[in-house]
This record gives sequence, structure tokens and C-alpha cells, in this order.
Amino acid sequence: MGNDCKYRWAVTVLGGLACLTFSDVQAQQTIYNVPSADVTEKNQVFLEHESQFRAWAPGRYWYGTHYFSYGAGHYTELDASLYNLSSPASGNLTLGAGFKTTLPLLPKKFPRREIKLTGGTQVLVSLQGKGVGNWSYGHLSVRVPRLNTRLTAGVSAGTSHLFGRSSVHFIGGLEQPVTKRITLLADWYSGKHSIGFLTSGFSVAMPRQTTLFVGYQVPNNRKVAGGQGFTIEVAKFF
Repeated sequence: MGNDCKYRWAVTVLGGLACLTFSDVQAQQTIYNVPSADVTEKNQVFLEHESQFRAWAPGRYWYGTHYFSYGAGHYTELDASLYNLSSPASGNLTLGAGFKTTLPLLPKKFPRREIKLTGGTQVLVSLQGKGVGNWSYGHLSVRVPRLNTRLTAGVSAGTSHLFGRSSVHFIGGLEQPVTKRITLLADWYSGKHSIGFLTSGFSVAMPRQTTLFVGYQVPNNRKVAGGQGFTIEVAKFF
């Protein structure tokens, strides 16, 4: 990697970390890209910025997503997201609005034996004249006793407004707490589309209900989803 590439990479990473100064979560609303079984608590607001990037040649890119959710109660949150803000420009800038809801299948007196059904949908509105689409998903998650590992598996379907092409695909995830603040993470969208990545890394719970996520993503198909790269996310509850 040349000096110029190293400089670009350092600027990108430091820029992501700098967001901490503006958004000082003990839970998360996505693992990386796969929706998690967590929902925003009633009357809370959740904000998250995600940067996916490859700062070295060939195939440099930056892809940004902004998430907002509001806890509506009854295990449900209302969501809004801005997708496909990128460099090079995607030409597919999209606003999504909808909800996510989770149904616990075990009483609260068994917190270490968590089983949840989660589903959600968003109406996708193109901000560049490509009409209206949809993204819907559903999955089952279980918490392994003693290890406290959460495993997630389900199905997602969406239009080109989010995925670059209409797609139905498997989604899966793993969340493994290591300490009270650090959790190992991995998630995967199967298929040949623009979010077809396996992403793995970790999250760190910070002060003031803020969480930092760092990961590395490997595409299912480089021609469709681009090359390998990093993802950095900063999330905060209000």
C-alpha cells in the first residue's frame, strides 16, 4: 500500500471515530447489516451512522447508511433509513421507512434462554426518480444458555432500490458477548446483490449509551458487491 493509500485509509478511520465526539448502546438494532432481535425501548430514539469502505486500489469505495428508530412500545420500533449514499455515486439514493417488531417466545423469567421471532418491513422510495420498492424480512433467534451466544437465521426479500436488483436471500448472524462491553459479531446476506457480504468483527459499548462497531466484510460476488473492505458504525440511544 502506497503512502497516499495509507493516508486515505487513516483519514477514513479517524473520521469514523471522530463521530464519537458528536454521539456520546448496550444493544443494537442491526448486527452489522442484518436486523437484530433487539428493538428500541418505548419512547427512546436510536441513531446510527455506518461507513463501509475500501481505501486501497483497485476498487476504492465508500458507502454510507444512516439509521433512525423510535420505540413505539409493544416490542415494536418505527424505522427510517437513508441508503446508497456513496463514492463513487451509486445513482440509487433511497429513503426507507417502516417498522420492526419482535415476539419473545419465552417468559421474561427465562432471560438466558431467549427465543424470539423478529419481522419487519420498509417502503423504499427512490430519491433519484426510480419509483417505490420494498424490503421485508423475518428471522428466528435463540440464545444459547451459559455461552450466552445469540444465533439468528431467516429470510430477507427486497427490490433494486436497496439491493441493486430484486432479491430473495438467506440472512444469518452471530452475537457472542466476551465481556460486559465487548461483543464478537458476524452476519451474512446470501446471494449476488449489493449487500451480499459476510461481515465479522466486534462491538465496544462506550459511555453515554454509545456503541462502536468495527468489522471486515467479504463479498459473495466481487463484480456485484465490490471488493473486500472495512465497516465502522457509531450508534447512540437518546
